[in-house]
Amino acid sequence: MNIKNFDLNLLLVFRTVFEEKNVTKASKKLGITQPAMSNALNRLRYLVKDELFIRGPRGMRPTQRAMDLSLPITNALNNLELALSSLNFTPETTKKLYRISITDDVAPLILPNLINFLEKKSPNSSLRIRSEQGNEALKLLDSNELDFAVGRFEIIPSRFGSIDLFTEKYVCIMRKDHPLANDEKLSIEQYLSAKHLRVAPSNAPAAPIDRSLSQLNLEREIFVRIDLLTLAPSILESADLILTLPSKTAQRMANNYGFMISELPIELGKRQTKLLWHKELTNHPTFEWIKKQIKPD
Repeated sequence: MNIKNFDLNLLLVFRTVFEEKNVTKASKKLGITQPAMSNALNRLRYLVKDELFIRGPRGMRPTQRAMDLSLPITNALNNLELALSSLNFTPETTKKLYRISITDDVAPLILPNLINFLEKKSPNSSLRIRSEQGNEALKLLDSNELDFAVGRFEIIPSRFGSIDLFTEKYVCIMRKDHPLANDEKLSIEQYLSAKHLRVAPSNAPAAPIDRSLSQLNLEREIFVRIDLLTLAPSILESADLILTLPSKTAQRMANNYGFMISELPIELGKRQTKLLWHKELTNHPTFEWIKKQIKPD
């Protein structure tokens, strides 16, 4: 296929239909009529000799050929938009979508200020927040599906830039009428005799406290395990459970719900929260501008 005979607008059509999985929504997003969108999609199908999208119960399902094309087309369009946006970046008028992955415990420490800043300084911009962490987040940065990742990254490949956002120690919290609530620091006997709440997805590695206890041939009783931190306050309010977590999040929850904070009986390594981005974005004015605003309250 000779690219000089190819209507590059069809790439925008492809990306939008791939994202929306719906021709009507895709046409509205591009600002064209539905017949024009259908016509463009048919032209694209003819050029690549594939159906690309097949109607199904959940919208337009991409074929394997469409799946193969999605990454190179998305990367090409994103790189072009990136290059053009740097020529005349004006925060007040830009319509940039910033895509950030962040954990649900750190999000309340960063997002309110970031959202407030964008509302005032770049009202036409928008945010897409995701929750992937670790290797999944690195893959999304590599494929240009994320602009930034915020989290705890122990090993950072050289192709990524990073800065430390903040450092925390680990503490534990409990409701104010918990039997141990008046102790500023728990003994190892108190900690092990209590029932614990753990917040972590099923595939998460052992928590730092559990790794340290294991080295001492000790084990705590995890009575309840949940995936999302947002569920923790209601559980802690209704049961005599202890939750071990980083200090900034613990302080926020204590302020909001009247929980008590106690020191742990053993010293754990500090938790460092980092901001990562692909080095190809370094010094780009659009991303340098927003990067300076991704910081804790």
